[in-house]
Amino acid sequence: MMLRGLEVEQVRRFGDPVRLNGLGPGLNLLAAPNEFGKSTLLAALRAVFMLQHGSKSEAVRSLQPYGNSTAPRIAADFSVDGTDCRIEKRFVSRPSARLTEGGRVLEGDEAEERLQRLIGLEPGKRGTEALGILSALWVGQGQSLAQPDLSDPARATVRTCLEADLGAMTGGAEAERILARVRVDLAILQDGRGNPKGRYRAAIEGEAEAAENIARLDTRRRMLEDDLAAMAECRRRLAHEDNADRRAKEHADLAEARRLRDRLRDHDALYRAARAAQAHAAARVEAAGQDVARRAAWQAALDGETARLADLADGLGLAEARHAAAQAAHAARRQAVEAAERACAAARRELDRVEARLALARLERERHEEATRLDRLDRAEAEVTRAALRLAACTMDDARMATIRQADRAVQAARAASRAQATVLDVLLEDGTAGRLVLDGRVLQSGRVDLTDSATLHIDGVGTIRIEPASRDRDRLRDELAAAEDALHRVLDQAGCADPDAAEIALAQRRQADLALNAARSGLAHLLPADGPGGKAAGGRGQGTQDVAAAMAEARRRVALLDERIAHQRAALPQGPDRADTAAAGPDADVAAAHDLALRAMQGADARAADARQALFAPDETLRQAAADLARLQGEDRSAREVAGRLARDMAAARAAEADDALSARLDAERAALAEAEQAVRRIEAARPDGTEALADAAIRRQERIIEDAQARLGSLRQDMAALEARIHAAEGDGLDERIAGQERLREAHAAERAACAREVAILHCLRDSLTTAERAATERYLAPLCRAVQPALAALFPRAGVTMEADFSVSRLMRRLDEPFDTLSDGTREQIAVLVRLGLADLLRARGRPAMLVLDDALTYSDAGRLDRLFDILTDAADRMQIIVLTCRAELFTGLGARSLTVEAIAKTI
Repeated sequence: MMLRGLEVEQVRRFGDPVRLNGLGPGLNLLAAPNEFGKSTLLAALRAVFMLQHGSKSEAVRSLQPYGNSTAPRIAADFSVDGTDCRIEKRFVSRPSARLTEGGRVLEGDEAEERLQRLIGLEPGKRGTEALGILSALWVGQGQSLAQPDLSDPARATVRTCLEADLGAMTGGAEAERILARVRVDLAILQDGRGNPKGRYRAAIEGEAEAAENIARLDTRRRMLEDDLAAMAECRRRLAHEDNADRRAKEHADLAEARRLRDRLRDHDALYRAARAAQAHAAARVEAAGQDVARRAAWQAALDGETARLADLADGLGLAEARHAAAQAAHAARRQAVEAAERACAAARRELDRVEARLALARLERERHEEATRLDRLDRAEAEVTRAALRLAACTMDDARMATIRQADRAVQAARAASRAQATVLDVLLEDGTAGRLVLDGRVLQSGRVDLTDSATLHIDGVGTIRIEPASRDRDRLRDELAAAEDALHRVLDQAGCADPDAAEIALAQRRQADLALNAARSGLAHLLPADGPGGKAAGGRGQGTQDVAAAMAEARRRVALLDERIAHQRAALPQGPDRADTAAAGPDADVAAAHDLALRAMQGADARAADARQALFAPDETLRQAAADLARLQGEDRSAREVAGRLARDMAAARAAEADDALSARLDAERAALAEAEQAVRRIEAARPDGTEALADAAIRRQERIIEDAQARLGSLRQDMAALEARIHAAEGDGLDERIAGQERLREAHAAERAACAREVAILHCLRDSLTTAERAATERYLAPLCRAVQPALAALFPRAGVTMEADFSVSRLMRRLDEPFDTLSDGTREQIAVLVRLGLADLLRARGRPAMLVLDDALTYSDAGRLDRLFDILTDAADRMQIIVLTCRAELFTGLGARSLTVEAIAKTI
């Protein structure tokens, strides 16, 4: 016999149809992880060959998918004596069986009977597996430790195979006659299994019944005594449980636990408030410190510029003295030099005016940037508000969507269950017949149609066919589907959506609104200064309205301050004929070009003055050098005065907004507030009550449970007390001692009869044993073929070892250095011998032309590496004579088996 394929559908974890592929002669291996379904495949194999398709037993119901009531369907392709066969079965709902043998097809019970004859099985009891030797060769998970448990038909099959080569049993005719008489006499007192029967059994049963009556009466007497003791104990426990002081203490403990929980909750609220106040004070201290540091930096820069002006004043004095001395020496040419100097001064004044215009343009540009930032803040805040309103308008959320998805899955499951019970209509149209089949008004094309309800099939030119599905669960499945669809519609109506797709769209819209809100908040956070109100926390997702308002107030304050500086700068513009044009020039005027023009004009004037001085003082280098030094120092002096003036103005504006003393006082006050907040946090931490709120809740629940349990125990004890009183009153006056004495006399009479029968049986057994001793040698010859089938594999695994086999074909002893009983061997050795015995049985069947195939599910789990390699060699040798299928979850260990790899693949619904 050879298995070529196995297909399952709706069998335990395999809901969709799958096929075990790759089967062939010799060794076949399916290596897959735990819970893959290997044992399910073996159960399906046993079911399709050994279970009746119409069975309603637990073995059949266990094949159904977990949590589902669909009909399991199994098909197996196999060959027997070179003939290809296929068996298909459907269980539970609309059961069916179909056997294809060569070109012949059998259905129902006829297919079952022919399958049993093909593979040598006999029908079992109602609802159980068929009986035969294959049941012992298909080893399930955990069964490989035990030797084959052969049914009567299986033992008969093995016995037939053995007797084929065995001659007539030896022994004299007289011994046979006497042994037959002994068996007849034993049959009067014992059945075929050695159990008593007839008067022997009546004596034993009478003695046992009398003993049972005595035991029952004695038990009733002890129960009466136990009830009296139990009543006393019940009274004591009632007195203990019904204690008012203890109940009052339990209620007081419960009240104290609740007060402790309330104190812990109050403390946690105070602690969180104190921590928040501490964080706020720390932020204010940091802000005040930054203001102080900024003002100190300005003051240091101003002091540096003041010192530089002092140094420049000294240098200017020296330069002016040298220049005056040189002028005294060249008085005659002074008028020309003065004219040149006046031209230079005019150019310099023009340059000063242009530089003033540049400073004004810079201030106006800064003011424009600050005003733009203020406007962006305002727009960003408005965008956050609009995004929040759009998010609030969304009615869909993840929880409601999860409810809709669950309801939709319930509808799909109900539809799948309905389809699984549907009547399948396979349509195959021939050429030119399209449009002739109409099902309930719908033209059918080639393909599969699932019918869950009554339908009318019209065939053009033939007639009409009424189809009534035979599912008993049709109404229930339809009701379940309608209930699931109603539940789905209810949750969709609550969400305001037409279908699950619309709900998914609504959820996506909510997520988009949430993303838009986050983006608006992020944009608002990026517009806030990192060192502004709120510090770094102001730019997070939890941006508060107070922080935004503070940032906008700060921006408005800076705009006002810049307006003040611009006004001051306009008032300070140098006087000139074009002052009105200069004051009116805005930040977009071409001030830079004017500055370049004035600078070039001044440079030209300087050059002309230099030429005049060169012409005037060509012979006097001292006057030229003095004038150059004086002009350089005067430029540096002007630059230093401008820087000092700007710093002084910034300092004045900052002090006008907040005096130094006020700033220092604010910093000290903020530090004091921070210290006070930290001290408050420490005080609250020190005052924390012992324990936690979770422990307090646990104590409350435990105390409440104690009170409830006490009340339950009190009620139970009162019920027990009433029951005990009723039993004691019922047992009084039954006369138990007299009834016990009568039963003891009856037991003694039956015991005497039993002893006489036992002596007769012992005598007959002794005679039978003496006669069967002569048959032992013949029995050993009777089992010799099976021993010869097991011995080669046994010798390969246990060199120079032998086994002793019993008449029931089981191994009783392993003969190595010592004669060891089978039951005393290790788990690994017993498992290995059990597998070898099955191999021997399979070889014996195959040699006699009977179907044989070995299946091992997670066997050899207790074998070490050395024995496992030898077992692989034994299985490889046996695979030359029969098909062996190994199912295992230990893929790494079984790579050395060298077997054909099997796969489980999904297939179309064809079973």
